[in-house]
Amino acid sequence: MATPDDVLAAAQKLSFEIPPGHQADYLALLKATDQAVAAIMNYPDYQIPSNANVYPPEDVHRPLSEDNKLRGWAWKVTIKGKPGGILDGKTICLKDTICVANVPQLFGTTAIEDFVPVSDATVVTRVLDHGGIIVGKAMCEACIDSDFTNFSHGGSSHSTPFGPVENPYAVGFSAGGSSSGCGALIGSNEVDMGIGGDQGGSIRIPAALCGIIGLKPTFGLVPYTGVLSSDPALDTVGPMARTALDAALLLQVIAGYDTIDDRQLGAPLPADVPKYSELLLASRQQGIKGLRIGILKEGFASSVLHSAVNDKCRAAIAKLEAMGAVVEEVSVPLQRNCSHSLTAEMAHIINKLASSQTRQGRQVSRRGLYVNEFWEKLLPWTQDKFDKAKYYVTGTAMSAEYGWSRYPTAYGRAMNLSRRLRDEYNLVFESHDIIVMPTVLQPARRHIAYDAGPLAWAQGAPGIVSNTAASNLTCHPSISFPVGFVPPFEKDIHTPEDADIKLPCGLMAVGKPFDEITLLRVVDAFERIFDWKTL
Repeated sequence: MATPDDVLAAAQKLSFEIPPGHQADYLALLKATDQAVAAIMNYPDYQIPSNANVYPPEDVHRPLSEDNKLRGWAWKVTIKGKPGGILDGKTICLKDTICVANVPQLFGTTAIEDFVPVSDATVVTRVLDHGGIIVGKAMCEACIDSDFTNFSHGGSSHSTPFGPVENPYAVGFSAGGSSSGCGALIGSNEVDMGIGGDQGGSIRIPAALCGIIGLKPTFGLVPYTGVLSSDPALDTVGPMARTALDAALLLQVIAGYDTIDDRQLGAPLPADVPKYSELLLASRQQGIKGLRIGILKEGFASSVLHSAVNDKCRAAIAKLEAMGAVVEEVSVPLQRNCSHSLTAEMAHIINKLASSQTRQGRQVSRRGLYVNEFWEKLLPWTQDKFDKAKYYVTGTAMSAEYGWSRYPTAYGRAMNLSRRLRDEYNLVFESHDIIVMPTVLQPARRHIAYDAGPLAWAQGAPGIVSNTAASNLTCHPSISFPVGFVPPFEKDIHTPEDADIKLPCGLMAVGKPFDEITLLRVVDAFERIFDWKTL
């Protein structure tokens, strides 16, 4: 129960001076909170039933190093879905933020080593009900052999000293983050497809750097229920695959309102989800002739855009034009109000100030499934946990505490500006079907040294979310697809042999809300004519 010292501590944290004679009153109020909490905690937590009895997990284990050469696996498991569905026989990995009942979950952290979810994420149930075979949990910004952790936070894959997730095309280079394991495993043909998570580019960045397709759906189209959160205003999960058709199949299965996630604004019921795979096949005869494509001027304007990435993306756009698309340059802002070029600053404020609160357990203002068993194990933070968290997490925590105390309205202003940016994009979409730009501005970079400091970690891949984060802010769907190889960044060539390394390059297309089929059509048309590996 609360004590007089608790009253003083709470007042001190609020910078509130208790008036004379009121301390006993406030003590009574704190004790009322004790009583309310005791009543709630007396009841069992209300979780979603698991699928374990219907689809039992088999052979749950941590893979040996020789079976995990790219370090893309967090856990291996075999869960066979219902035969006969549209995913029948497809092998699927899940980013290790996605809860699977009775299967251990790392969440990219060693701060907690015994977290086992009791519920299945909605997307897991849907995959199994449609015949998919879940074969494991994919690493996200950490390594099972590491002393460090990043809670799936970061755009690269080098956040551990003993085992960064490796690029499938060049050991020693980033696989992108934070869905790094999915990118590496799909890119190396170890699995057919996967479900990644995206708050600022974490599906599309590893897709671009690993030579696969990554689709961030319209915000809310796919339920986030049962997935560990970073920022509820940005949290998204979506398909990653090697072909547009596979991405369409997986999206068709996992999309639709689940009656739990209150962020699914405008999402159809599962029965009304478009049959993306059928629509895609039906569109093949027409191709993309007449499709109106806008080349985003600001998406190519950054000073850190690598010349080879610029050339490869523009060459791919020229091929889309040769296929019959109508292509022209466009600009955001169209009316000079909120520029795409402000993306990095808006994403910095929104992501850091919100995700830091989530990691403190301050999850409020939404209805949905709260994965309480994880936070009960993590909280409160201790020095040991911060020591393991490394610099993406500690840097965010420090920036957020400073930001909230010094600039208390910055988050709200950035969120309001994100709506302004959405409106600017929508003005362009009045005359264009999609908008294109490079997914990532530079080739995959070498892993940062584990003993580098916080600033080196933050600057390891300049501009990595400068294009991707915009559609997280505006809620539009966007897709990255491979359009060829580029050489390493000049600073990453350490030996003569390094000059022969070829790294995948991705082009990103942004679409209208809930118009994922147009994005999939573009990718499907491109990949049926061109083998990106020979471009």
